[in-house]
Amino acid sequence: MPSKRIKRNQPHKRQESIDDEDIISDLPRNVIDCILGKMPLRDAIRTSVLSKKWRLNYLTIPQLVFDDQFCKELIDFAKKKKTRKFFNYQFNEIVTNSLMLHPGQIERFKVCIPKFSILGYPNVNKWMLYLSTKNIKKLTLEYKKNSVRHKLPPHFFSCLDLTYLKLRNFDFAPPPELKGFLYLEKLVFFGVHLANNCFESFLSSCPVLQKLHLRGCSGVCHFNIIGSKLKILCIKADDKFESISLENAPNLTKVTVALEKAVIGCLIWLSLGIVWLKSNYFV
Repeated sequence: MPSKRIKRNQPHKRQESIDDEDIISDLPRNVIDCILGKMPLRDAIRTSVLSKKWRLNYLTIPQLVFDDQFCKELIDFAKKKKTRKFFNYQFNEIVTNSLMLHPGQIERFKVCIPKFSILGYPNVNKWMLYLSTKNIKKLTLEYKKNSVRHKLPPHFFSCLDLTYLKLRNFDFAPPPELKGFLYLEKLVFFGVHLANNCFESFLSSCPVLQKLHLRGCSGVCHFNIIGSKLKILCIKADDKFESISLENAPNLTKVTVALEKAVIGCLIWLSLGIVWLKSNYFV
């Protein structure tokens, strides 16, 4: 009786997989940078594991933002390590390395500097030295500790392409040779000490300034503001504030002045008609 042959199953041929078209990776590089710039920095860095194409994309993000959320996540991580020194070190290293390793232009740089120990303050001088070579457009520097003001590093005044500037808890004393920020459109100062003899001339050297916000600033009792392009002026003053004088401001449409109780009787001189004026007196 003929033996039956056992039919072995032939291995199935591998079917060639058809990869879906990677539309995002094929976008122009400037569009990819824009997308990454809208994401939290941590999430943008995580895209480096997507593929070889994305491995180094995060290094050229034109916007570097180290905000309160970034600090919170870093503090939570430091708590796991049970050391505050680790947080100080990591904060410095991450911000500094992100700048030093960035090969392209940086359009926006924002850093909210938390409360450090005396020995743990970050090297803002080094940051500004590097940013002054990157044609920075939008800059935010904020110290969270209100009881301490910090001197701006000299290289800050070399960032002449700024269109937006926000400072918190700094001493602002421009050098005499500064010709101004010719492209500055919005200026926001919180808790900044202003040099009385140069702030007025500094404002006059910002010819396209449209929005000016001053809150809790010191050093100037009489604001003489000249701005032909100025549209919005917001001032919240302390008890040493005495007067505001607005000149040559035909485009001014909104003024908000908030005064402390001690200066209710101060004088506000407005040399031009204003569409809307609101004064708040805190009691």
